[in-house]
Amino acid sequence: MAPPPVPQRLYRLRRRLRLVISLLVALVVVSGISTVLTGLASRRAILEAHDLEVASRRAALLSVTAREQYIHEAHTIILRDRSHVEHHDAWVSELGEKLAELRPGLDAETATMLDDIGKTSRELSQLFSTAILPAIDRQDWHEVHHAHDRANALVDRMTEHADSLARHFDERAMAAERQAEQFIRFALILATAVCALAAALALIAGRKLWSSFSTPLSSLERVAERVTAGDRSARVEPVAAVELAAVADAFNRMLDALSRTEADLVASERLAAIGRVAAGVAHEINNPIAVIRGYVKTMAKEAEKPELREELSILDEEAAACQRIAEELLMYARSPILSPRPVQAEELLMDAASHCDGGPGRRDQAPLVDAEPSFINVDPLRIRQVIVNLVANAREATSGTSEREEVIVRGRRQDDGYRIEVLDRGAGIPAEARERLFEPFFTTRRDGTGLGLAVCYGLVTAHGGTIRAEPRPGGGSLFVIDLPGVLTEEARESQERA
Repeated sequence: MAPPPVPQRLYRLRRRLRLVISLLVALVVVSGISTVLTGLASRRAILEAHDLEVASRRAALLSVTAREQYIHEAHTIILRDRSHVEHHDAWVSELGEKLAELRPGLDAETATMLDDIGKTSRELSQLFSTAILPAIDRQDWHEVHHAHDRANALVDRMTEHADSLARHFDERAMAAERQAEQFIRFALILATAVCALAAALALIAGRKLWSSFSTPLSSLERVAERVTAGDRSARVEPVAAVELAAVADAFNRMLDALSRTEADLVASERLAAIGRVAAGVAHEINNPIAVIRGYVKTMAKEAEKPELREELSILDEEAAACQRIAEELLMYARSPILSPRPVQAEELLMDAASHCDGGPGRRDQAPLVDAEPSFINVDPLRIRQVIVNLVANAREATSGTSEREEVIVRGRRQDDGYRIEVLDRGAGIPAEARERLFEPFFTTRRDGTGLGLAVCYGLVTAHGGTIRAEPRPGGGSLFVIDLPGVLTEEARESQERA
């Protein structure tokens, strides 16, 4: 035994599409945020490197400023007067300003070096004012030479710290530049990775989405090709995509409707052909049968022996049966001409029941009528003919039962129409026979022609109604006639006046 098919897992195309779009948007957002953050970090590193380069240049100028202070002291010693004292003091002040400009944002080590430069500059200035200038004024050249050596040592100390400070700023600037390059490189790598990931996800999701769309659509296309090739039984298999499942279901319903329409058209054409043949045959047979019956009746009058008269009577009955069949054929073949008018449904059914009476000796077989009063627009003679035929069939169905129950004719308003039901307690109609019950020449009776119910079907459909057979609860059969056109009092009076 083959294993049962695994049920398909339903999915929604909208949800899948929303998921793919959300993933791609999330990747774009993450990439954008990462790029912005990396760009900000890179910008900060670049700005820091720029500030450090500026600080390095300023630190280098400290060395120049310190040497300028010493140069004016040296000029004072060489010239042996006070002509450069004012310039010396100006450079001392400028050095102090440059030190103040560099101080903000320095770490402890750098601030210590900066303080040491300022302290050394003040010592050098104090040495110049308290030792060198007084010695020049006294012309104590030995003291001048000794103070100059001390000043030279202080200047070397100042320039050494200034150069160290400049190198420190240079190193930090280079480190900041390298960090900025790393941030930029990281941003490029991240952007490339995100783009590659987005492309891969887009490719995978695109293939998945395409499969989600193409598989059901391919199934629809294959079924359409099979139907075009003549396979009317082809149907679309269940589709996992919820949105396209409705399309597949509508497609299958359309194919079912087309199949039913095609079957109805074929049946109509077949019945029409049968009707044309039946009309021709009935017309050709009816006249010879009438002649035969005429001769039989003449012979029966002239016959002297009772046995011959009985045989001629049987012959006349059989000929009458043939004539009745011919009349039914003509009735089936011709389109019924209706003369509808407003009639009281209860009175119509009571009148039909009276025509179903079996005669003075069979009053007990008259059907029981239970009808709701209502005006309907029908041809009363045609509807009576239908009721009489159905009641006759119901009696025939119950004739062989041990306990015969009355046939019931029931009438009720149904929405905007009127429903007539004929109920019996016979043996019932098999399900396979109910499907063909109203086809011409189909019968379940030995002596039936198969035309009575076909004629009933034609008369009811000519009124725009429907007729069907159902099993009656508890046993028996139920014939249901649904007729349109329940009239209000105003509509009935208007039609009667017209």
